[in-house]
Amino acid sequence: MSTLANANPTFVYSQTIGNQSTPPAHGFSAPVSVAIGTQGELFVICNYYEYQKNTKFIVKCSMDEDYIQHFGSYGTGPGEITWPNSLAVDNEGKVYLSDEWLNRITIFDNNGVFLGHWGEEGSENGMLNRPAGLAFDHDDNLLVADSFNHRIQKFTRDGKFLNSWGQRGHEPGEFNTPWGLTIDSSGNTWIADWRNDRVQQFSGDGSFIKQVGKTGTNPGEFNRPSGVAVDNEGCLYVVDWGNDRVQVFDPNGEFVTQFFGDCPGFSKWAIARMASDPEEMAAQRVQSRTLELERLFYQPTGIQVDSENRILIVDCGRHRIQIYQKASVSLEDIVPSQLGPQRPTQNPTELWGKL
Repeated sequence: MSTLANANPTFVYSQTIGNQSTPPAHGFSAPVSVAIGTQGELFVICNYYEYQKNTKFIVKCSMDEDYIQHFGSYGTGPGEITWPNSLAVDNEGKVYLSDEWLNRITIFDNNGVFLGHWGEEGSENGMLNRPAGLAFDHDDNLLVADSFNHRIQKFTRDGKFLNSWGQRGHEPGEFNTPWGLTIDSSGNTWIADWRNDRVQQFSGDGSFIKQVGKTGTNPGEFNRPSGVAVDNEGCLYVVDWGNDRVQVFDPNGEFVTQFFGDCPGFSKWAIARMASDPEEMAAQRVQSRTLELERLFYQPTGIQVDSENRILIVDCGRHRIQIYQKASVSLEDIVPSQLGPQRPTQNPTELWGKL
């Protein structure tokens, strides 16, 4: 394992789940969101090219990369999905999915059985226009980032409207296409304000508290943040989509560190795939311009932190989830020989252009 940190806390790369594939093969196809179930199982929604209908599905797997099942399929009918964005799991283990194209929330049980859906396109209270991020609050009400209405809406689990806040703009408390959101242990809501290149924090009733970040590529700056998570110690994690990185902030919103991906090899599913067709895999490797770039994030989207402070980062462009562990070890306890590959000195997007 390799360590990526320049100050406490320390973050240690743990493992990778996934490779590019579609059912019945074990893998993901442009995963965009991950949710953690009540028993620690993972649900991952995939949403690749619009015209490839077999790339819209949900994978249920374990943290140890045991493939349990897949469910969901392309379409507009009950239980079908067209342009999925995010997932959330309630305290009964039911899985909720936001569908941007169908402007609805679809509900499955823990085994992928369709239970129902709700939502209607529009701008009135309770209506949706491109719903994105989802999160359950401490009362098990569902918060929805209503992205093209530039607001956050709160619903009961069966879709009854409770309240909303926000409007289009760039002032504190306003939004421009909000995407990911999360609820911290104090009941506050953190929202990735996509086109405003910032993260905003609100109280449980929607009152503005503070914002973190601004447009840019330096530490503490963002280029289209897409996902947010908060651990049990109050550290904030932001998926900086346009800069191909994840940034970490302390509970006061001060920058701590950043990392760009550190996958050193292959997941269990990838190894099985290579063994099943070694000639094809060898041909694909020959076409790769460099293996160095493949360890890095490419268009990461979503993020979750579990109760053990394991950080799950949805590495959309590389069809996988990279997992890190937040460690309490100090840098003085780590000798240089233990350190693996460090983050690049340039944004990976810039590196692509030079190859």
